Amino acid sequence: MILVKEVWRYASGEHSMNISKFCSRAVAIVLASIAVAFGGIAAAEEVAEPTESQQKAKELLSGMANYLAKLPAFSMRVVAGYDAVQESGQKLEFNETRKVTVLRPNQLRVEELLSDGAQDQLIFDGKQISAFDSDLGVYAQVPQPGSLDETVVYFVRELDMRLPMSSLLSTRLPEELAKRVKTAEYVEFTNILGPGSHHIATTGNTVDAQFWIMDGERPLPLRIILTYKTEPGQPQYRALYLDWDDKSSPAAEIFEFKPPADAKRIVFAVQVPPVIEAPAPTAAPTGNTP
Repeated sequence: MILVKEVWRYASGEHSMNISKFCSRAVAIVLASIAVAFGGIAAAEEVAEPTESQQKAKELLSGMANYLAKLPAFSMRVVAGYDAVQESGQKLEFNETRKVTVLRPNQLRVEELLSDGAQDQLIFDGKQISAFDSDLGVYAQVPQPGSLDETVVYFVRELDMRLPMSSLLSTRLPEELAKRVKTAEYVEFTNILGPGSHHIATTGNTVDAQFWIMDGERPLPLRIILTYKTEPGQPQYRALYLDWDDKSSPAAEIFEFKPPADAKRIVFAVQVPPVIEAPAPTAAPTGNTP
């Protein structure tokens, strides 16, 4: 049986770095795009007066987004799982953990461990993007001066690389949520995740989401679930956000990329020129041709 799963893929003949897409388009969307991280959601033409539950959910969601957007630096550990829908309709879950460190306005470090044992690293130092695969011993780099917001968009959209839930890293998170959330409802207060948290459910045209937001003066996301309801099998992306540090500033040296001496430098797949095959030569005419 061929399993449908997202993995890093290197085109060995072209020495390039890329990611394969899920055969399930839904799960590829889960991991590939900032714009759809919370679903492509349009505002309703007529907005009814919000209920108490809806107003509370909206305020909590807005509070989380504004808090994250204004942090000068933060780090957290992510334990995530995502569904890969098989041709039979069966859903398989694959997992990954990531350590994410942000120093605004223009530095990022992501260390990732996939369920199959592969380890990846992404570093943005304010001048260039470096992506490293320790399993294959290869890395790729590309110049990218600019802000972290601009770099995340470039990494995902232009380089066609994966950075799950990258909207959480953007200072535009409040605007993104305000634009994309169609409805929001307050579900309950719970201590199931350790710290007290508010459970909120949102809907969109293509994606429904659930958020567990920490209670108190630090409204950090503790858990997020995305459901891609218009895709076959309605696959989900589930993530726990642990070990938050939103008080200290990371050391500058962790954003310096230092590949091992034996690592091989390659290029991102989108930088490889397409191969154009020459047309087959036509046979020369013979003397018997009328």
